[in-house]
Amino acid sequence: MLKQLYGLLDIPWIYRLSQILLAPGKPWMMKRVFERAFSRSEGRVLDMGCGPKLVTPEPKGLLVGVDINESFVRKYTGGFLDKNPKSVFHPPDSRNRLGFLASVDNLPFENGSFDEVRAVGFLHHLPHEVLVKAIGEMFRCLRKGGKVIVLEDVWPVRGWTRPIAWIIRRLDRGDYMRSQEELLALFQEAWPGHWEQERYTYTFTGSELLYLARSKE
Repeated sequence: MLKQLYGLLDIPWIYRLSQILLAPGKPWMMKRVFERAFSRSEGRVLDMGCGPKLVTPEPKGLLVGVDINESFVRKYTGGFLDKNPKSVFHPPDSRNRLGFLASVDNLPFENGSFDEVRAVGFLHHLPHEVLVKAIGEMFRCLRKGGKVIVLEDVWPVRGWTRPIAWIIRRLDRGDYMRSQEELLALFQEAWPGHWEQERYTYTFTGSELLYLARSKE
């Protein structure tokens, strides 16, 4: 039954309707999150798990999307699927967006290829081992002085105080929804050190996300 419901969410108008019903206020409430996270995005920016469209602000520079779903990548880029990872250094003159078919735990790019790496709302689809490797890839592909920015859904601290948010999390397609503490522990395991962090409520139903950011020294 749940698989059938999840399949319906792949239909664009049904997905948009579900966002209106289950995530009321999200566009308005996410503005302050985006202002905090992406106000200085520029250069070569990697969007991990990009999906079919950009859900974060457009950076000043080259945007590179990566996903394991080819149709998503083509929609993200307007029909293109790129094959040469070195093109992030010399993109076609007519394009400021590239797309690659790849898993986030095994990226095809050279070390230090990007000024920013962003991962938004998909890490709860990754099991422990894959997520730890993906965080390692964020670090590897980031240049010195570059920044990793993560926005990821988390469980309510107390489900009984936010029952609608808890139910939405319970019904999510991702099999690995985590608490704030669990997510932080994984990031510390993969890349120990200080992570800038803040928790945000981003819908009127009480759904929350964790903002994590860190520069590479």
